[in-house]
This record gives sequence, structure tokens and C-alpha cells, in this order.
Amino acid sequence: MKALDVAKYIINKCIEKDKYISNLQLQKIMYFVHLEFLRETYRKLIDDESFEARECGPIMKSVYNKFGIYGGFTIDDIQECHIELKPEEEKSIDKILNEYIKLKPWELVQRSQNPNGAWKKVYKNGEGDKRVISDELIEKEAGLRE
Repeated sequence: MKALDVAKYIINKCIEKDKYISNLQLQKIMYFVHLEFLRETYRKLIDDESFEARECGPIMKSVYNKFGIYGGFTIDDIQECHIELKPEEEKSIDKILNEYIKLKPWELVQRSQNPNGAWKKVYKNGEGDKRVISDELIEKEAGLRE
């Protein structure tokens, strides 16, 4: 699936639940939805681009470019979304989303910067800023590789 489609789906689901999120929260929730979906299904959810390591944690550049204009404010506009999910995909994504939507922005950032996680291995105190987080590292964080 395309990163922007997943982002729009998440935004719309959050609005539907009256849980408005910022771009920062969106980026982290996307990472965890991708990570947990991979862990549960052994399949990548987002397949059109890779996460990048940034100071605040993993991001998707296309999503950042589209929703960064909101700054720290919440995204409160319903997004035109043409994503077609299989029932099991929707169930899995919604379950993961419901878990992470409860967390505060700083909690999401902390979790995304897990000392043993993919972001930490790439970012390296700023040396890896804007570098791609490889699928292999994300798979390791998901427990699918050693």
C-alpha cells in the first residue's frame, strides 16, 4: 500500500473516533502500524517508500511533506481515501491503531526511539539524520530476523 493512503486511512479513522492527531503522532502511529502489521502477517503494509530516521523518530517523507503544514496542530480534515483493505487487513490495522491512538505524542516518540530498535541503529545521535531505515532493520525490530 502507498504511505499516503495508509496515512489518510489513519487520519480518517482517528477523526471518526474523535481522536484528532498531529503530523508527529501520525508519523509514529504509521510506524507502529507498519511494524505490528509486519509482525502479525509477515507482510509489509507500506510498500511504496521507506521510513527515514529523523530527530523525532521514523517518518515517511511523502506524508511529512503533505501533512507537515499542520505543524503541531491536529489534522481535522477528512481525507479523500481510496484504499481498499481486505477485512483481515482492516481488522489488524484498526486493532493496532486503537492501541497506539491512546498514547501521548511524547510516548509515541519515546517508543519509536527504542534503544534496540531500527531508528536508533540508523539515527546514531544525528549522524544518520534523513537516512533510510532499511526493511531488514524493521524486520529485526519486529522480531522476524536476528
